[in-house]
Amino acid sequence: MEIIEAKGLSKVFVLKDGKQVTALGGIDLSVPEGQLTALVGPDGAGKTTLMRLVCGLMTKTDGSLQVAGLDVTQRPQAVQDLLSYMPQKFGLYEDLTVQENLDLYADLHGVTQDIRQQRFRHLLEMMELAPFTERLAGKLSGGMKQKLGLACTLVR
Repeated sequence: MEIIEAKGLSKVFVLKDGKQVTALGGIDLSVPEGQLTALVGPDGAGKTTLMRLVCGLMTKTDGSLQVAGLDVTQRPQAVQDLLSYMPQKFGLYEDLTVQENLDLYADLHGVTQDIRQQRFRHLLEMMELAPFTERLAGKLSGGMKQKLGLACTLVR
């Protein structure tokens, strides 16, 4: 089974001055389930645009795109429920503590109370953030903010 299937996938942005910029032009891509796949390319190659399309965070201009057999255009929320995506600039709430950020993301993604404590414990240990649950996210180092962002992404 193909976990990602794109055929003729295109994304064109229209700038304020009316000019069009093609970020992706007619991409064909098949990613088999269970295969590790990397997107590599220079700045402006369309890697982030492709990921946002795959995650249902942006709409395509043309072509077709399916993730786990779901049409991303028709069912973006269903696709988002299956995926975790952490952009380079992750949006932590700096005025909340580490624990409050985890609680917020768990609430947003419908993680039930019976699952939370075990999942939080695992994520905090894995990210080496357990001693810092009461620290404001804005007071974390850059690397620790990235770890917290990853933990929040994986909380679902």
